[in-house]
Amino acid sequence: MKLRPQIVGVVVVAALITVAATGIGFAAPTNNTQASTGPTETFQQQRAQLQVQNQQCTYPANETYESFDVSNLSAPPAVEPGETVTVTADVSNPNDAPLIQCVEFRLEGDVVERRGWALNPGETETITFEVDTSGLAEGTYIHGVETRDMGELATLSVSSEPTETPTEEPTASVEFNDQTSNGSAVIVSNASLSEGGFVAIHDESGAVVGASDYLEPGAHERIVVTLSESLTANATLTAMPHLDTNDNQQLDFITSDGAEDGPYTENGTPVTDDADVTVETEPTETPTATPTETPTATPTETPSDEPTASVVFDDQASDGTTVTVASVDPSKGGFLVIHAENGDVLGVSEYLGGGPHFNVEVTLSDNLGENTTLTAMPHLDTNDNRRFDFVTSDGADDGPYTEDGDPVTDDANVTVGTTEPTETPTATPTETPTEEPTASVQFDDQSTAGIAVLVASANLSEGGFLVVHDESGAVLGASGYLPPGEQQNVAVTFDEPLSENATLTAMPHLDTNDNQQFDFDGSGSSEDGPYTEDGDPVTDDANVTVETAPGVTQ
Repeated sequence: MKLRPQIVGVVVVAALITVAATGIGFAAPTNNTQASTGPTETFQQQRAQLQVQNQQCTYPANETYESFDVSNLSAPPAVEPGETVTVTADVSNPNDAPLIQCVEFRLEGDVVERRGWALNPGETETITFEVDTSGLAEGTYIHGVETRDMGELATLSVSSEPTETPTEEPTASVEFNDQTSNGSAVIVSNASLSEGGFVAIHDESGAVVGASDYLEPGAHERIVVTLSESLTANATLTAMPHLDTNDNQQLDFITSDGAEDGPYTENGTPVTDDADVTVETEPTETPTATPTETPTATPTETPSDEPTASVVFDDQASDGTTVTVASVDPSKGGFLVIHAENGDVLGVSEYLGGGPHFNVEVTLSDNLGENTTLTAMPHLDTNDNRRFDFVTSDGADDGPYTEDGDPVTDDANVTVGTTEPTETPTATPTETPTEEPTASVQFDDQSTAGIAVLVASANLSEGGFLVVHDESGAVLGASGYLPPGEQQNVAVTFDEPLSENATLTAMPHLDTNDNQQFDFDGSGSSEDGPYTEDGDPVTDDANVTVETAPGVTQ
């Protein structure tokens, strides 16, 4: 058995965790952190009551299939005597077949509760055990959740003395690269904020010169921060992640004089990254000659700054009608043009002024019919008419921005959605019917231990759920979300074990609110209703025989 210890919240000086070859659990710690008197008589009686469960399982171990996996064990590290402890863990089926296997909660190596658990191939569900600590002597205990070959452990301290649970420090990281800007905004390459918050930009004096909008917890890329005052000269700036300590999603660090929304820290020091920001100045106009200068004198040419541009075009999914370019920065303004692999122009943006632009959407002249690689290319507006004339002038006007003689470009792989654009029918618009979602289901007579049933097959055109109803129409259990298409041998776990034989109904339900959670409550709910055919729900019935093993509590 593979066991992953999670010793959380208490210090166990020396604990010997042993696993017998038969997978019978764990030995108790032998040091003085363990209760000196051992479990009390009450707890011994609880163990005795569960002895039948310890000896057998209605779902025999099948070595042909891999054991269910256990992960993400969660439980409080310390409780007072008599408190109920909630222990949760994720149980996963790594096999390619729906299975029911035993899942156990163990305390000090003894089985406290054993359950049969049904999972579809690749499915993960969270199992919850409620553990009563009444009768347990004060001390530290090892507990865990196990399947046939896998398990995770943790320790539980039972004590009337209050135990301070160390709070986990919030963490953050940030990457702020050197860049060129028109002075109005900067781009932070990426940041990760464990508790959410903001990325603030500080100048060399420490003053805040700009801040992002509120960022949800997690990782973020290409964060655009608008500066409160435009930069007029090159500068070294600092990107610093800040917490949202008062949970109002507004940066109050300045208005509170630093009392709220302080920076994320590591070892007492703010998390930061610096960048050299180069400000591009607008071309200066050549001053008019003084009256004493001879106008007809041969003018000396003022070397004009070469126009520059940059573009970032990320791989993306598209419905085939538009694409989105992450950023483009044309120093002289112009257009953002999308070219096909053969160089043809497929789409052109509106006129863009000089400076950075973000998330520029370009409508394509012809819908894409298949996945392809496209090229984003910034073009100049050489004739200053704010119209794109590159094609009509055979390339004489509005040519591309170049660098070292080559056009500035970036490529992206564009994946076109599976839904093909529908052609407008020649019939009148009123004759275009919307396609109704369809489903079918096959639910065969079967025997079960009362924990779950298997639906032989189902086909849901829009995806959704397989729901099992009793003869009164009440929902007894629902599958996890099923993607569109055909499904085979779908296991549905009951909310409450079935205690007697019954005729049950399998009914495909839609996911009408697209949240992949079953929200149908059976009382006129408008969410996640059943698939219908000719106005009636699509169903199939099965006679389900409940087989119970003598003396086994389910």
